[in-house]
Amino acid sequence: MRMIRTTAAGILSVVMLSSWTPAQWDVRDWRGTPTLWKDNQPVTPMMFWQWKPEQYEIEKFSNAGMGLFSFFGSFQHYEHPYWKADGSVTTEFQDCEIRKLLSYNPKAYFLPRVFTTAPEWWVKANPGELCAFSKGELKSPRESMASQKYLNETGRAYRQAVRHMIDADYGKQMMGVHVTSGPWGESFYWDALCPQKNRPAGSDVSEPMRLALIDYLKTKYGNDVSRLQKNWNDKTLTFNTVQVPTVEQRIQTTAGAWRDPARSRAVMDYFECHNQVVVRLIDHFCKIVKEESKGNLLTMVFYGYTQDENWPIESDHRGISKLLRLDSVDMLSAPHTYYRRALGEDAEMRQYFSSTALHGKLFFDEGDDQTHLEKRKANPDHRCHVNTVEESQALLYREFGNSATHGTGLWYMDLKGGWFKDETLIDTIGRMKKWADTSLKHSRKRNAQVALISAPESEFYLGYRESPDNEISYGLYHDQMAEFYRTGAPFDWYLIDDLEAIAEQDYKIYIFMDCFYLTEQQRKQIETLRSKNRTLLWFYAPGYASQENLSQERMEKLTGFRFEQTEQGILKGTLIDSGREIGIDKTQKTLFTVLPEKGVRKLAAGTGTLKDKLVLAQKKNHDWTSIFSTIPGVPSDLLRKMYADAGVHVYSDCGDVITANESWLMIHTRTAGSKQIRLPGRYKKVTEITGEKVIGENIDTFTIDLPQYVTAIFLLE
Repeated sequence: MRMIRTTAAGILSVVMLSSWTPAQWDVRDWRGTPTLWKDNQPVTPMMFWQWKPEQYEIEKFSNAGMGLFSFFGSFQHYEHPYWKADGSVTTEFQDCEIRKLLSYNPKAYFLPRVFTTAPEWWVKANPGELCAFSKGELKSPRESMASQKYLNETGRAYRQAVRHMIDADYGKQMMGVHVTSGPWGESFYWDALCPQKNRPAGSDVSEPMRLALIDYLKTKYGNDVSRLQKNWNDKTLTFNTVQVPTVEQRIQTTAGAWRDPARSRAVMDYFECHNQVVVRLIDHFCKIVKEESKGNLLTMVFYGYTQDENWPIESDHRGISKLLRLDSVDMLSAPHTYYRRALGEDAEMRQYFSSTALHGKLFFDEGDDQTHLEKRKANPDHRCHVNTVEESQALLYREFGNSATHGTGLWYMDLKGGWFKDETLIDTIGRMKKWADTSLKHSRKRNAQVALISAPESEFYLGYRESPDNEISYGLYHDQMAEFYRTGAPFDWYLIDDLEAIAEQDYKIYIFMDCFYLTEQQRKQIETLRSKNRTLLWFYAPGYASQENLSQERMEKLTGFRFEQTEQGILKGTLIDSGREIGIDKTQKTLFTVLPEKGVRKLAAGTGTLKDKLVLAQKKNHDWTSIFSTIPGVPSDLLRKMYADAGVHVYSDCGDVITANESWLMIHTRTAGSKQIRLPGRYKKVTEITGEKVIGENIDTFTIDLPQYVTAIFLLE
């Protein structure tokens, strides 16, 4: 018999006991954004993860209202492979831990990580199917993700493992499978395990990858060898003689900071193929879960991380646009940024979250911020940023606030053990779960008027990061992103491939942050936005690269500015009005500065070799405004003024981290003081939920005094 308790709103609260048929899990829209559904009821997308179920945590979190759990990691997979050398497939380790979970909470549902990585015995038996590098090798060799033999043989074993778990006595409480591959299960390529500081390792030059590249090129060039020869600048080349570009070829830039497509097309073609290989792998194993469960189980993958890591491009997730169009994938996840996690910072979710939602996928933020209990260990992790229970609460509330305002899922995580052995922290999680349940009763729609647009393929055309060939990318994804979060106005983050789908939405500013590579269709779509008094903000080199060439003229046509190219310069500037210095102290090759012509407003001049050159400028056209910045690090107060001029609603001028949607507002403070908040409309009631205090009724503004480094979250009804 199955027992279900629901709230008055019909939202699933508790699902129980023995002898029931398999549940039907879905990801579908609910009140404006994707969420979990179980048996046609929306479910709060909040979970808890630990390496394996610990009695204290399971019981405490269950009592606090949590009913969804996840577990397992890559090291456990390597130590306890389900696929044995004799060909058998057994999941004794997983079975034991899952039953342990259910012994602590018989009502729990769970999402186990099931790894696709080949076991050690298979790796030793198949040397021709392994990942190979241009420079160096792994201490523990791994399979090539392009290997068809690996996909076929491991896929059969994976199918048996998933089938066993579905048929097991616990199978009806499994909500899905977190399909994990690559380093740490996070769908990176194996380069992420290689030393990277001085030189990329340059995977994957194996024969399986060469064959995958040939297949990719045949599709791209219509099996026309003459097109291949023209694009690769080799009249003797055939498809069968194609080789994967070496790391030396990849490192080489042929036009300042850039790989000129007219001379280096082979490298960019390989990067395109490399990313599609990983997406193909994900699709292969996720389809297995869907087939074995007859569509009843959900699939989750780690993928789509935004590019804020300073590592070689081979490790990135740049096939995200293609992955979002897969029917086999329901949910994505990523840990939030590791670079801005301290108190007072934004802890950005590393996902193009608005595109993810647009394609009906549910994103789960991995809440792995370390609590103050880590500091009490004999050898604490240096990445722990807090010292007290109150500071830990500020981080936990920030995780929840980011999730609530973006309508995403969230799992709290105990990565090092013992992070939640504190009744106050358990109570904090319980209160957040209660408010997460409440959030399902209100609109979950975004109401941002700023659209941030990214083109992840752009870096195929730039040199590797951590060199003058490419300091701009890290500066944009780290320094500039931090400023966006401090403007006092929320923004939606999309992929360039989704621009057409959002062109009619009410965004007043479009920010083209890293759109250096654009297709002709994308450029034409951008041109349609130059109307209705919109503002378009560009960074560094919008539209400079195409499949065929590099073109300054194309940039000028797109932005309405004329540019002067400089061989190299510092990514810094001085504001004309105030003399304040902006930007970052890094040297970048191939910079474009604005020519000071009629109609161009000078906002900032460069420094050093760029002295007296315009690195930030504005041009008001007939019914649109163009703003161009050579450099990252345009400060939040200047962005706020640009927003206000464009008619964007700004919640506050305080410079704190602020995010919002139609029903929720979060402030994570950088400074102490009185915070004046302007709401986008009049609300019947505003409640600050961390203190469960009604701020006011029938109000459109309020003022609240807040200490430094706290998180305040407001329910707007």
